[in-house]
Amino acid sequence: MTNNPSRHQDEVAAALRAGRELGPEYDEALAASLVERIDDTIEERVRHHVARQTPAAPARTGMPSNTVRFVLSLVCLGVSIPITGITAALGPTGALPLVWLGLIAFYVVSVVGLRR
Repeated sequence: MTNNPSRHQDEVAAALRAGRELGPEYDEALAASLVERIDDTIEERVRHHVARQTPAAPARTGMPSNTVRFVLSLVCLGVSIPITGITAALGPTGALPLVWLGLIAFYVVSVVGLRR
């Protein structure tokens, strides 16, 4: 950022001299040029001020955790249906609740691990 007031004064003085030499038909063009320079300077100062006030946020990489949780829940549901069928057909009577407790524990541990 340029904070050199003498440079800005020199630019304004040069524009005024050019305006005197060129005549009144160029006054609007010179005024527009000065306004554009002033706007650029103000915009640069505001950008610098905002950048100084706003803390830099760390860049987030990867998928959002909500998406990962959703996919994980779909996978758990997709795996639980065949495992339930296999356990009900081939396993002992009390094994089905244990299978479901295992699936729920897997999902809970996975979701808690994603929050870290």
